[in-house]
Amino acid sequence: MSGLPVSIQDLETNRYHNSLPPVLRRLFKTPKNLDFETASWEMVHLIFKPRMAYRQFYYQRQTNKQWARDDPSFFLLQIGLLMASSLIWSIVYGHSVGGFFRMMLNMVVTDFFLFGFTVATIFWFVLNRPMFKFKSAVNSRVEWAYCFDVHCNAFLIIWVSIYFLQFLALPILNMENWFSLVVGNTLYCFAFAHYFILTFYGYSQLTFLKNISFILFPSLFFGVLYIISLVGINVASRLSFYKH
Repeated sequence: MSGLPVSIQDLETNRYHNSLPPVLRRLFKTPKNLDFETASWEMVHLIFKPRMAYRQFYYQRQTNKQWARDDPSFFLLQIGLLMASSLIWSIVYGHSVGGFFRMMLNMVVTDFFLFGFTVATIFWFVLNRPMFKFKSAVNSRVEWAYCFDVHCNAFLIIWVSIYFLQFLALPILNMENWFSLVVGNTLYCFAFAHYFILTFYGYSQLTFLKNISFILFPSLFFGVLYIISLVGINVASRLSFYKH
């Protein structure tokens, strides 16, 4: 390849680059192109002012002429938060090195990636059906990379509630009383219900989509589950990391 003209080398490089899945392709950026400041701003606003954050996302997409992020800074920060969480949980609860790696794999690979890929693929497949598009935009496509971005945005609230706040509340959750049940169930049901609310916000930015209120149905389910669970179903004790 070294003997080929530069233009051909560039063509081959671009062909290989474009053959990668979008979520991987976005990682091939030099550090100077990473904007962690903006990614941090996005995280703070997704937690406290999600509507403002998604409005800013909309303006950015209009400028970039694509819906998926082209900067992996947000994605990398999220992985860093998950790895830090697994390290802190492991140190506090005296896990071995092997236990730390198992927890990290559980948090990063299973909870974030596997769950995210599954949810993103389901929404990508469903929302690209004609019944969810206006007739004038029937040829518009929901990008899979954008579906994964929506998952990343929504997963942040799961990290806050289950990985961070649950860790702080563990002295309460370890008590066998009704108050600990309320705290634990609130954290888990709020996290998953809000995940789908943020997911709805994400897809509502796509102006060519319609009839997407069904995305909120899981939130209603978790609201009902929360009420039912208060009679004695301790969701946190069944799912919490300190049980594994």
